[in-house]
Amino acid sequence: MANSELSKLKILFMYDYFMKHLNAFDENSFVTVNDIISYLEDKTGTTFERKSIYADISRINEFVNKIGKVKHGDAWISTEGKKYRRNELEEEITVDEVRLIVDAISTTAFVDTAVCDKVIDLFPTCFGNGYQTTLYPHDEKIKSKMISYLNQMREGIERKEAKKITYGYRLGNSLTETSEKIISPIELDWENNCYYVIAIDNAAAKNVERDHELTVNALRRYRLDRIGSVNFSNEPYITYKSEKIKKQELGEYFSNSVSAFASEKHVPVELTIKGKTRKDALIAYSAFASKINRDIMIKNDTKLEKGILEIYVVTGLAPTLYTAIFELTTIKDVEIEITNEQVRTEYAGYIKKAAKAAKLDRL
Repeated sequence: MANSELSKLKILFMYDYFMKHLNAFDENSFVTVNDIISYLEDKTGTTFERKSIYADISRINEFVNKIGKVKHGDAWISTEGKKYRRNELEEEITVDEVRLIVDAISTTAFVDTAVCDKVIDLFPTCFGNGYQTTLYPHDEKIKSKMISYLNQMREGIERKEAKKITYGYRLGNSLTETSEKIISPIELDWENNCYYVIAIDNAAAKNVERDHELTVNALRRYRLDRIGSVNFSNEPYITYKSEKIKKQELGEYFSNSVSAFASEKHVPVELTIKGKTRKDALIAYSAFASKINRDIMIKNDTKLEKGILEIYVVTGLAPTLYTAIFELTTIKDVEIEITNEQVRTEYAGYIKKAAKAAKLDRL
């Protein structure tokens, strides 16, 4: 039996068994030699001797150690009496990480939820013990052509190829006010439950230096669901003169963005949040912080127990900044004060427009 072709495959069956059926992060996940023999008999129709199992476990440990998948000297398959366990491999994804991946797939309309089943099949030990997702199901689906546009943008980024797109405004299920653009896609962004393409507008980039001037004059953000078509372009791909400059410029660009709206200007914003209780101030702070990309500094929290909190942030002067500020006033029992005069003046302008929309005679 030891020289049969089937016995030579036995070690592969065993490796697969330990990899897929034992969980390195669960102390209750173990097998006995009898379990292994039964598994192999079920797979091959052959009963193997116990000593051959011991020998193959030793060979598997030697192999895994030599390819650097475990710490030097450690055994991937270890034994405690009659119990055999497997230890964590280098760079192995954890149970929590796999489940987070499934959750992420479940919450985006860009990926078919059937992919979740594929992930679960790849990591069966991470979804045992009656596992079920606790996320509420979302039925929204993205059209296949949108996935195609996304993949073409990825291709443009990877190959450094310009793309010709049709871009417009959504009105119901149709796209209106469309125009053709040649763009050089640089990166993808995810905001407002949608992909955005960060790209250089080739027409706007003509005769512009490939440094900060490129950001100011030609860097654009295109919402994927406002793209009507994507095609290859023979125009040259335009980007920054170096990866260092690109990284620096994009970092600043994203930092100055608020809810996918970018601004070349950034200003200091000081807010005083006044709630009736400490909890009121914390709720308002959390709501504002969730909209702002930059870190918010706590300027003064000495009166937090009384519901008063002073915060400070340098952020982009985008229209959505004022939306984030206005949302604070919709929180029950919360008032705000704005210190920066420019921010306060522009905010007042938006409030007057809102009052007009509400048909208020006075503000």
